[in-house]
Amino acid sequence: MTYPNPSIASNSHIYRICARVGLLTWLQLRILTLPQISPLNQGDAETEIERLLEKMKYMGESQVKQVLSCPILSYSAKPLTSPLTHLTSPYLTTLALRVNVLLLEYAENPRDLYNISRTLLTLTSRDLVNEVYTQLIKQTHRQTKEILAYWHILATIIPFSLPYGRVMCYLRSHLERYSVQKTPAGRFAGYCVRVLQRCLAFGKRQVHPCRLEIEATCGKPYLHSKPMSIPIHLPGGDYHVTGFDTVSSVSEVIRDLESQLSLRTCRWSGYTLFMDDPVNPTVKVPINHTSKLCDVIAKWETNIKPTQCQIPQVIGLTYMKFLHLTTANDTITPAEHKLSALQLHAEARAGYHGMEMELATCLGAVMAQAEEGNCPVMFQNSKAPIAMEQLRHLSEISEKYLPYNILERCKEPASKQQLVKDFSEIWQKFRDVSSPVLYQKYFSTTERWKYHKSTLFRGLYSHPKDGLKVAVCLNVTENRLTIINAETLVIMDAVELDKITRFGGYPFTITLRINNKTISIMLVDKHKCYLLTELLAAYCRLTNIVTRDETA
Repeated sequence: MTYPNPSIASNSHIYRICARVGLLTWLQLRILTLPQISPLNQGDAETEIERLLEKMKYMGESQVKQVLSCPILSYSAKPLTSPLTHLTSPYLTTLALRVNVLLLEYAENPRDLYNISRTLLTLTSRDLVNEVYTQLIKQTHRQTKEILAYWHILATIIPFSLPYGRVMCYLRSHLERYSVQKTPAGRFAGYCVRVLQRCLAFGKRQVHPCRLEIEATCGKPYLHSKPMSIPIHLPGGDYHVTGFDTVSSVSEVIRDLESQLSLRTCRWSGYTLFMDDPVNPTVKVPINHTSKLCDVIAKWETNIKPTQCQIPQVIGLTYMKFLHLTTANDTITPAEHKLSALQLHAEARAGYHGMEMELATCLGAVMAQAEEGNCPVMFQNSKAPIAMEQLRHLSEISEKYLPYNILERCKEPASKQQLVKDFSEIWQKFRDVSSPVLYQKYFSTTERWKYHKSTLFRGLYSHPKDGLKVAVCLNVTENRLTIINAETLVIMDAVELDKITRFGGYPFTITLRINNKTISIMLVDKHKCYLLTELLAAYCRLTNIVTRDETA
């Protein structure tokens, strides 16, 4: 493997990063541009440390303590003149010595753990990984004064790359030996033991570290079992702060959230975790449950669109319903009633659901009673006029809870006044009813609409008879996809999911293959196309009835 050789003065370590040079290339250059070091023992078959580690496997505890007191296994502030382990080529030997200089520089000025850890993680050779861990163990053993910088690096790279053979045994014994101490170094060793155990149990990380875990590692991660926390937004504007560690998977975070909020598992509730798209934050993208949450955050940080503001941007996570399942509806919890009602109400207000005016007004009144309390105006007679002040106040409240398309339809003063009056009269019927009962009432009232347990997408559909493009709503349920005219709410076509043989599409058009028939639908944007494809794939995984077309 060859790397570019930048023309930099031998006494200079500061240089400009070109815009065309990627981050990984820069990390490789950072190693290669350190001062030249002449290796002394490139041809040795086994180093002195390796011979000591081999002997320690057959020694007693007292003999091991004597061996560990050797200067070669203890901290040293001087650069190495030869690698600590046997390396198979002069190139790896030179890299190992330059890594040692990097570690010493970071210990003197510990300010850039993010780039240092990413530099070490680019070294994927098995022998070089063992060398890096051996150097870190040496620098954290018998320090003349406690230097936590080496512990920071060790705690950061453990979830990504582990040593092999006797170096792995050496690492575990080193961490367990120091974890019993009550010093900050001992507490960091205990934290490393916990990370190592979870890494071996649940698998290693796949992406580079994210800045959130770097900040947690530079602090005091040993004080909490889950040193990082992030707010997860819920329907209705609420949020819940959830803790996690560097190895926590998305499914583990979801399970913790479900237990804390008294929700059913996502297999029965249909809820899942979404993240904000790094380019367009208004778009929600579902997250794979098997991914590590820190890997998701690291990818998001890599793809995020830079902004002019100086405030560091943080990934937005949202927990909301993704699949509308018809099974086990009798076991739904009160907390799930509330979240489902709030999410459905937000979608209805945005006009995603083509509801009739009577049903939309009733649902808006139920939500107004749950959120605002009792109606401020009492009507003794339904035909009595409303005072102007009361009408203005009720009109402001109705605009918060009625769909935008209903409000647009009633712009005339007379029709708007009638709408507000109907809204207020229905609102009065739920006077003094508690919020949990109202959320359950909202959820049950939506059953009057035949498309309530579904996800709707806006798009354009070419009519098979005349070929004209018509604005439609795609209604996706657990076992059916229905194409509805957006204006007349008339069903134009319907497809059972078990009849679909292939589906897929990008960036704006999704294509469904049903036996010898093909249906193409153009969606509003490519994010909706991706979301629809993921939704169909999720329903199909539940029933195992179709294979997704990855090549579409």
